[in-house]
Amino acid sequence: MSTSAFAKELTAKFAQLWTEKTKRPLPPVNQAMMQRLRQGQRQAGPNEVSSRVTALFRDLSLIPQSFENAELQDMAMEILPLERLYAVAEERSEEEGERDNWGLQDYLIMDLLKWFKQEYFTWVNSPPCEQCGENGNVQFLRRENSTPEEQRYDASGTEVHQCSNCNAEIRFPRYNDLAKLMQTRRGRCGEWAKTFAFFCRALGLRTRYIWNAEDHVWSEVYSERRKQWIHTDSCEEAWNSPTIYSQGWGKKMSYVVGFSVDGVTDVTRRYVRKADQQLPRTMVPDEQFKHILSSITSDIRQNLPPDEREDLKREDEDEERELASYNADVPQEPQLPRQSGNAEWTKARGEGGSND
Repeated sequence: MSTSAFAKELTAKFAQLWTEKTKRPLPPVNQAMMQRLRQGQRQAGPNEVSSRVTALFRDLSLIPQSFENAELQDMAMEILPLERLYAVAEERSEEEGERDNWGLQDYLIMDLLKWFKQEYFTWVNSPPCEQCGENGNVQFLRRENSTPEEQRYDASGTEVHQCSNCNAEIRFPRYNDLAKLMQTRRGRCGEWAKTFAFFCRALGLRTRYIWNAEDHVWSEVYSERRKQWIHTDSCEEAWNSPTIYSQGWGKKMSYVVGFSVDGVTDVTRRYVRKADQQLPRTMVPDEQFKHILSSITSDIRQNLPPDEREDLKREDEDEERELASYNADVPQEPQLPRQSGNAEWTKARGEGGSND
């Protein structure tokens, strides 16, 4: 059996296991629903600020919808070392699962984090010089519009860096196209988070793309064993460490929002546990903010069968109880400072540690 066929067989088995446990099949790409989300961007309402916020979140809600592309998922299956990942996950599940209360799926993602961080993706402070090969003396020069060729791959802008050794200029397009990211295998937190979340989804796992208003993104994966959404950050190889940002990095945050194929959720309380770690939430009034997220979620779930909508509603209620239970007075485990990015970059972002 070829590697590709073996990978697909493993994934099919896992998808079947996922379906049996949740009683919900993996959803196909829903073009009608994506059209409703895009229409909502254009019909956000008369208030200009509210319209911009609504358009932002409707745009972000399209990211996990893009993960449902079958052709892209086939590409992921060719890349992922599934035999190794499943073997390690099964071994750890048998040895540690009862003690730690994690399941096979959870150990699969733990090992995926390790592989993604240590073997697959590369962090870029400045790209290496394409002319002389210099890697340590390349500095950021400017940011400019992407070329038409770069825009083909959904580049959101292009950084230009300069080699101090030969003075050559090196372009670093900030691609968003998943096929291109699987080819380049490099970037910063945006590229890392999107590609890793997509790989989780390609494995058939329920996945969230997590957006933070203070310029960081990461992911969450739903643990079928624990019936909870679990924090994952591929940049840091972090699993179930939601206070890493506020406590380890010293990062203060206002909004943290999760986007999945099932809806949109304000998960700020999972990541901000203390009042002095919370920045003011001033985008729109809180009730209006809740309404915006609820409206997008309603659009996403509109055509689901009633029993699926009820299941998701119960999950929402369970998660709300979880988020409401976090107690700022409970001691938090020590967290590491940020590992990805150079010191100058992390300090400028307010992520250099709690004493930054």
